[in-house]
Amino acid sequence: MVLCAGLGTRLRPLTDERPKPLVPVVNRPLATFAMEVLALHGVRHLVANAHHLAAQVEPALAPHAARLGQSLTVLTETTILGTGGGIRNALPHLGGGDFVVFNGDVLSAPDLTVAMAHHRATDAWMTMVLREDPRAEKAGVIEVNRAGRVVRILNEGPPCDEPTRRCLFTGVYILSSRVADDLPVDGCVVRHTLRRLLARGERVSGVVEAAPWFDLGTPAAYLDANLALLEGRITMPGFDARDRAALVGEGCSHAGVALRGAVLGDAATVRGHGALERVVVWDGAVAEAPARDVIVSRAHRVSVSS
Repeated sequence: MVLCAGLGTRLRPLTDERPKPLVPVVNRPLATFAMEVLALHGVRHLVANAHHLAAQVEPALAPHAARLGQSLTVLTETTILGTGGGIRNALPHLGGGDFVVFNGDVLSAPDLTVAMAHHRATDAWMTMVLREDPRAEKAGVIEVNRAGRVVRILNEGPPCDEPTRRCLFTGVYILSSRVADDLPVDGCVVRHTLRRLLARGERVSGVVEAAPWFDLGTPAAYLDANLALLEGRITMPGFDARDRAALVGEGCSHAGVALRGAVLGDAATVRGHGALERVVVWDGAVAEAPARDVIVSRAHRVSVSS
């Protein structure tokens, strides 16, 4: 399941135009990178939920699903249900066994084959893909012991009496269909379902990954993710990573403008003279040169502090 229903409030005003999972990253919807990772590890049936600007989701993702040989079911939530409620609502479409959940608004490429093997070997109700990251202390720590078992979350309860790794949750996890009754009608899967599982002593596993991870939660993080892919600082399935100065979409006009770290969407137009440096221009948008550290959508120009 690819979660696509969030409001993307931290990325406004860009998400006033498109849902966060559909904002373009190197000229393709962000959620398609999750779809590529899932396809790479054998996932052929996709379910996506949608709420904010829901009508955009299926038209944007369906061509990529077809290209990857995946079926796609999009479920529209008239009232946003949260991660737990969204999964509960999708259960009739998820096949009745173990299934992968991937936040559609993150950029990462974990080894899901390894995670699934660990999930099955430990007979876990839930397996979380984690990373050791200093941001965990702010975002909410997940503690996992040497045996790969999640033993404490969000600093709740007494400290553990064994060594643990303090990790960040990546928004990628595997669930057993046994969790059905523990999923809230609406609300967060971590704060509701995970708490209940740990309180009952059910097995929750954690796999610690070193794959690059971006949550693209702010305009600065969004710009950096585009540039990291453009420059080859990170690699993702389905994108030809290499060090290059620009990525230019079809039908884009930028005559007389130098490009130094620029992603220009299809049918974008660049006017003026000079250079675009560290700039993302959405498809069909119009940008003025010179510019640096800027995101240009069809309706907004967002400056980012470098």
